Amino acid sequence: MSLRTMAFRKVVFGLILIGLLTTWPKVLCDNDASRMGAIQSAVERHSLIIENSSFGYTGDKVFVNGHFYSDKQVMTAVLGMIVYLPLYVTGIRLDQGLNLAYYLITLIVVKGLWLAGLIAFYRALGFTKLAEKPRVWLMLALGLASLYLTWSATYNNHAVAASLLIIGFYFLLKVRFSPDSRSRDLFYAGFFLALAGTTDVPNGAFYAGFLLYVLADRRLRGRVAYFLLPLLITVLPALAINYSIAGSLVPVGMVRAYFEYSGSKWVGSRSNELTGMSINSWKVLIPYVFNSLIGSRGFIVYNPFLVLAIPYLIRECGPKREFRREALVVGGASALIVAYYLLFSNDYGGWSYSIRYFVPLLPLLFFFIHPFLEDLSSGRKAIFAALFAVSTAIAVIGLINPWSYGYFGNFPLISNLKQFSRDSKAIVPELTRLIGAHQ
Repeated sequence: MSLRTMAFRKVVFGLILIGLLTTWPKVLCDNDASRMGAIQSAVERHSLIIENSSFGYTGDKVFVNGHFYSDKQVMTAVLGMIVYLPLYVTGIRLDQGLNLAYYLITLIVVKGLWLAGLIAFYRALGFTKLAEKPRVWLMLALGLASLYLTWSATYNNHAVAASLLIIGFYFLLKVRFSPDSRSRDLFYAGFFLALAGTTDVPNGAFYAGFLLYVLADRRLRGRVAYFLLPLLITVLPALAINYSIAGSLVPVGMVRAYFEYSGSKWVGSRSNELTGMSINSWKVLIPYVFNSLIGSRGFIVYNPFLVLAIPYLIRECGPKREFRREALVVGGASALIVAYYLLFSNDYGGWSYSIRYFVPLLPLLFFFIHPFLEDLSSGRKAIFAALFAVSTAIAVIGLINPWSYGYFGNFPLISNLKQFSRDSKAIVPELTRLIGAHQ
């Protein structure tokens, strides 16, 4: 079942339809409002100052040299600017509420990369011993039965980084295993991995890890320049834009002073501390780790397939395993990222369905599930089907609102169901009124 077969085309067509139906058509919270403010300002006013945009109200902003800017990594906004420019020229404008421009920007950037990431994931599995049909099953498990689906519904950097990482990973595997691979594939790998790091900075750990991976391979070491060259078109522009704003190479979102302005939601807040600004005490850390991984916000609870992915990843780190080097990099970088957020954040990602910070890890972790499907017994089929059903339900509930309004420590899944119930009760009478008025 290759990309050229009719069966696979039908699967991709089905994923496209799902993508069209699972993309939010409006800004939902301060986080995506902050990015839309930067996108709108850059395209419409040729400036990154967001205070005069439709989204200047957002609390996710910094105050630098007398003006407000988005506090988000700028490269995620740059991707949106590329899409919004032709929309703006044709009269499709960004604004609050239901908005076609927001829908199209999210659809093309986030959901488009989601689809590209799934295809890259499927092709990466082609380097394993996995049969054709189970490759599709595992691709669908990633795309529909994990928070990769949930977070592809709204404009955020985590789903974007997840897609970029798996695309870069595919090209690395192609360089290693494909006899017709060329140096340009190493360049593509470096480009997508570096871009992932500029859209979601902690994920630069994967670029660093895979740089060591390239240097450790005698066949690839001599071509390492191709892997490094993409830094010129990913990291340098991000640094240049940040320098133009603040006169510093340090990202504005990492400077506490820029958040200390009148009315800032960050000033004096202990339960909503800025990520990376201080380290958690043991008193905070223990319940925070529990709730982040297996408790109320538990990333493993909200992604049940991880009960397979994590043990198989650990097993692959053993000697003489075919993907040992890949497993060591993925495991090591994932552990560093998880440790960073557990140590240096305390708000579970704020309004968030589970822990959004860990979403970029999903495609790479799911890759290591493949041995489970290589020798399929009836028992394994039943386990896979059960996990798929439960995981899909969890992911779909997340679509109700990826930026879940759950209060600190509550279950976002329950919060989303309550929101759905509340909104349904409000929508039904309104639909009845409209139908009656029409008649």
